[in-house]
This record gives sequence, C-alpha cells and structure tokens, in this order.
Amino acid sequence: MAMPELLGVGPSCFAPPPGPRYKERTLGVVWVCVGLLCAYVFVTEADKAVGNVAHKGTLTVEHCSVSAGLGRGSHEQTECTGAFRPDGGHGVVRDEAVLDGAYVPGERVRVHREGGDYEVIGWRAFWGWLALFFAGALGVCRGLTILMTGIHATTVEEITAVRSLMHMKPASAYVTALRWSALAGLVLCALLMLVWP
Repeated sequence: MAMPELLGVGPSCFAPPPGPRYKERTLGVVWVCVGLLCAYVFVTEADKAVGNVAHKGTLTVEHCSVSAGLGRGSHEQTECTGAFRPDGGHGVVRDEAVLDGAYVPGERVRVHREGGDYEVIGWRAFWGWLALFFAGALGVCRGLTILMTGIHATTVEEITAVRSLMHMKPASAYVTALRWSALAGLVLCALLMLVWP
C-alpha cells in the first residue's frame, strides 16, 4: 500500500513527506552499514580466492558423497573428501579433508585452509566473490537513497516518486553512478564466473 503522503501525487509534482522521518533514515544507515560490511567481507574472500593467503595447498579428491539438505525445499549438497598437502611440503598432511562441491576422484584442487574449512583457489571463485562485492555495493546505494529521501520505497508508485525526488538532490548523480557501476560489475562478474574454467 502506498504511503499517505504519496497518494494522489504524481512524480512530477512530488513533495518530500513532512517531518524528519527518523525510522526510515535509521533503516538507510542500517542498509549502508550492512552493504559496506558485506562488500568488505566479499572483497577479502575474493583476494583469498586468487591465492593471497597463507596455508595454501592441494587437496587430492578421494571420494564424494551427496547428502540431502536440512529442511523443506533444501537442495542436495555434494562433499568430497581427500588428502590436503600444503605447498612446499611444509606442514601437516591432512587426510579426510572435506571440500564442498562436486569433483572427480583423483582430481587435484588448489585450496586454502582456514580453520577447519577448505576453500577453492581459482578464478571462478574470485569472480563469484567479486559479484557478491558488487551486490553489497548495491545495498549501499539503497541505503543512501533511503537516507537522502527519508522514504523506504516498497511499491512501484513509491519507487517512481523516490526517483523524482532523487533528481532534486545534488548528490544523486554520485549515487546513480555508483548504482550503475555496481550493477554492471555484478553482471560482468556473474558472466565471467559462468564462462571461466
């Protein structure tokens, strides 16, 4: 349902709603903070995916198993088990190392070890994490839009009105440029992730 301030008001004659709208602006701050946090985490993971991390090595797959996911509507999950050997022959060889994903027995997979988890090192993983970084940047854009307008748009009418209101803000060009850059980056990374070996 449209907000009362927006009913009967066309985008061309939209006026900002009265009052400071603390609740909406607080939501905007939350969107910005969560988006920045996600972007930071995902760009850090992307950096690790190209091998800029300690405890690198090779996991030789021995066997894989498929397990049903937990809960309704869950997908099956494939896990492979094998021996992890650190680079340079230094460190402990770990048998029964578990790696998520479907691999062929005997396949050697470049991984890094973090805690008890093993993550793949490779360009496909890099592009996937970088796509999530751009998704975090889109969250920042949404938060900035809510902060600048004081409106959390949820309907088509509200979104149209917010776009008109954003054109009146001096900083809207920067938010728009960031949004389009993040969207282009997300699409490009998703395509590269699909075609990269």
